[in-house]
Amino acid sequence: MQQRPTCTNVRIRSTRDAHKIFYAVQLRMLPMITRRLDADERLALCSGCIYAWEERGPHTEITGLGIERFTEGRRWSPSRVRDEFLFYYEKYTPPADACHSGSSEKQPPRDWDPLVKQTYSVWVETDKGRRKWHLTAYFTQATVDELGTIDNIPGIADLVVPEGTFQSTRVGKTR
Repeated sequence: MQQRPTCTNVRIRSTRDAHKIFYAVQLRMLPMITRRLDADERLALCSGCIYAWEERGPHTEITGLGIERFTEGRRWSPSRVRDEFLFYYEKYTPPADACHSGSSEKQPPRDWDPLVKQTYSVWVETDKGRRKWHLTAYFTQATVDELGTIDNIPGIADLVVPEGTFQSTRVGKTR
């Protein structure tokens, strides 16, 4: 069965937005991603897709829950830190037959609008103990301003996340 993103057509502006999505997932108002994306799901990934997922923990054999690493089959730049978020910029991958043709296909097409991957991770107490949850959001520079926000999602916009429910995993990390 095809997994759908946790949210679509939305951008993340702040940790407050991310916490509202995590809280909606915790309340089962939004779905959590439970496995890596398959080929069709990877093809469907686009600007505005947001995925919330739980990292596989040491007791995965017992619970069967969690994803070790979220992958979508694209190449990314090294991470850049902005506030609590990590940002990655998509690298162009020439088509497989570009090696045999002229050098023009080794460069991205003029209209190529690379994805930006925005990630954020938190610790959360669940009924199964402390877990690490991740949010992975995608957008492009050309479409980011056209995407909606958490404020546009009925039922989610008005959620009040109890203080301390989610703790950033980056607390105390320096570069």
